[in-house]
Amino acid sequence: MKINLSKKFIFLGLISIFIITSLVMFSFASEEKDYINRALKLIDEEKYNEAVGELEEALMVVRSKAKLEYVNVLFAEEIEGFGIYNPRENATFTQGEIFIIYGEPRNFSAKEVEKGFYEIYLKEDLYILDQDNNILFGQIDFGEFHNISHQQNSEIIFTTTVEQIDPFPIGNYKFRLVLKDVFSQKTTEVTIDFTVVE
Repeated sequence: MKINLSKKFIFLGLISIFIITSLVMFSFASEEKDYINRALKLIDEEKYNEAVGELEEALMVVRSKAKLEYVNVLFAEEIEGFGIYNPRENATFTQGEIFIIYGEPRNFSAKEVEKGFYEIYLKEDLYILDQDNNILFGQIDFGEFHNISHQQNSEIIFTTTVEQIDPFPIGNYKFRLVLKDVFSQKTTEVTIDFTVVE
């Protein structure tokens, strides 16, 4: 009776690879659950400060897996910081007026570049569209946010300022903003309507 040992070894090797891959995937999938379970245990023990730390770690893992978002995108009169801005009453601008846009990125990556330092790197493409969505102007990497911090910041703002060097013709327009996370390669986009009058 002849036995093909090479085929058996290949088969066993494939099974081993499948098992290892499954264990690794399970490990990654359960990482945030481990943090949450430890937090629940700490809450039962009334160790609330420690529980907060575990929940924050869980949230960082979940954010890394979530889609990139660009929220609270609006025209502002002035911007002082995260959540601190004076929103514009309307989206009607006169010819030659400056556009100031406030936005909050969510679920971006904070890459650990060395012990105790985290880097965030976002870029934004900007397009101006007419009311029929025809592109009138576009610029890749029009804006960027690049920051290195001791903290894994989760609350940042992205401000966009557009000057009418040549006054826009009277009409209805849209800004399309494409936000890009350089490290994770995630992207998202939003549009914001505006009108130009005399």
